[in-house]
Amino acid sequence: MKNQTRWRSARGMATWLKVVLIAAGLCLIGGISLCVFLFFGYQQLTSPAKIRESASIFMTLADPLPTGFNFVMGGNFMDSPFVVISSNDDKALYTFFTVPQSANTKVDATPEEAIDAIAKGGNAPTTPGPASAKKLTVSSHDNLEVGGQKMPYVIGHAEQPGAAANNIDNTFFGAIKSSSSGKMIFMMVQSTDIKSSDQKPLTIDTVKKLTNAITKF
Repeated sequence: MKNQTRWRSARGMATWLKVVLIAAGLCLIGGISLCVFLFFGYQQLTSPAKIRESASIFMTLADPLPTGFNFVMGGNFMDSPFVVISSNDDKALYTFFTVPQSANTKVDATPEEAIDAIAKGGNAPTTPGPASAKKLTVSSHDNLEVGGQKMPYVIGHAEQPGAAANNIDNTFFGAIKSSSSGKMIFMMVQSTDIKSSDQKPLTIDTVKKLTNAITKF
């Protein structure tokens, strides 16, 4: 009788172990699947070919990029494409993005109205993600010829986490309407040399190094 009880306990324990092993196996498979998904998702976002594909949704960009420029990231989330390009030579990050209808920027605003609002102290739109809208202390407000259109823009100083305390121009905002979709496209350029004691100001000439390679929006 004791042997039978022990056998049943052992059989019960074996079943319990099987359940645990199966659960552990499923967790392991799930974890591996998530890692694979994230890996390939990251590859999709950082692949130069995929980034250029995202860029082609709203602009025509020189191929290859101008010397010193590199694709960083790009994608198209909920019909809101974005592209990030870096310039190691000028230590600047160039971001192009559209604003979804749920954003606080009016989708029916003109580029001039959008940039005027920023120039007057309004919040600037931001790229998809948790970053909060930025306010700019404007030093320059003008128009720039890009892809055969006039892009109103502002340049000024925006506070950045970890940046050295100064009033050096470090941010550019421009806006333009796509000639094909009619969507508002924003261009943001930010200095990445924010901790340097000899940080150079961001100028319109720095911005033009990439905008001159854009033939159409």
